[in-house]
Order: sequence, then C-alpha cells, then structure tokens
Amino acid sequence: MRSSIIVAVAFAGALLAPSAHALDEAANASTRGPFYVQGDLGSFGFWTELPAVGTLGYWHPDIEFGYHFSGRHDGVVLAIRQGFDVGRDHYAFGQTVLRGGYDLAFPFRNGRFEVTVAPYGILGINYFFEGPQAGVHFGAGLELKLFFFRGVYLMLRPIELAAGQFVIPPGNGFNAKNVYFNFNAGLGAGFAF
Repeated sequence: MRSSIIVAVAFAGALLAPSAHALDEAANASTRGPFYVQGDLGSFGFWTELPAVGTLGYWHPDIEFGYHFSGRHDGVVLAIRQGFDVGRDHYAFGQTVLRGGYDLAFPFRNGRFEVTVAPYGILGINYFFEGPQAGVHFGAGLELKLFFFRGVYLMLRPIELAAGQFVIPPGNGFNAKNVYFNFNAGLGAGFAF
C-alpha cells in the first residue's frame, strides 16, 4: 500500500513537472522587443602580443545591432558589432565581428524592470587604419543589462577575452609579431524594440 502511494505521488509529480516548467519559463520571459542597438562608450581594451613584450591600452568604443530569434529580448541572439581601438599615436585599429549568444532575462516588478545576463562569442576581422594589415579576431564575453524604462537599458561588459592574428606584409615598418590577446570591458547603453 505504502509503495503504491509513493508510485502514485511520483507519477503525479511527473505529470505536473511540465506545467511547473512552463510557469517558470513564462516568469522568466523577457518583456522587451527582439531587436536592439547598443553602444559601449565608457570602455577600454588592453592588447598584448606573443612573445609578450608589453601591453598597450586603448579606448574601445563600439556599436552593435542585433536580433533575438525568440521574438523577445532573450534566447538565441545574433548581432553585428563595429568596434574601434583608438587613443594612441599609432596602432589605431578596428574590429568588425559577428556576435552570437544566449540571453537570459529576469524581469521583476511585474516586468517594469528587467536584468539580462548575456554570455556570447564573437568572430570577425580586425584591421589597422594606417595600412593593409588585417586578420582574424575571435573571443568570448559576458554582458549584463538593466532595463529601467521601457526598452532603454544600461549595459555592463565586465569581461571580454579575445585573440587575434594580423597578416603583416614584410618590410612595412610595423612590429613583425602577429598573434595578440585582448581584454575589453566597459559601460554602455542601448534600446530594445
């Protein structure tokens, strides 16, 4: 008798589990639109080369446009980002990358506010503004977004680690080392619609 009650309770729990998951999914669904544009202006980047002989710091602003395939501001996201590393007398360069990730939304206060945790990966190209040098740029990072007024949000990028390789023609006067590691972090804002 006792074992049949345990089996019945386990069976009922298994039947109710999808409903509980659906409620949890609905509670964590974003209340913002799937498209977004954001800028990262209060940011910095550090680059070091192999073999390591020093580190260069840069101001790293970027702008990004993306879309969430869920139809909300959560789930799988694909974006394009244009970044710049400027603020030095030489070696100013840019990056054009595709960004893919999965955003987790946590609305609160009945959806009036929302926090989004967004791990991502990037893949694209980087290039010097002063010459024909270009190469691959790839990495991974994390963003945190706080929606505070409809689709407007503040964005914090605490970490983005990347690597790249420049194809440098011989005899051009640039440093011949061509494998680089990169750390970016910053603050920005955006709008989801």
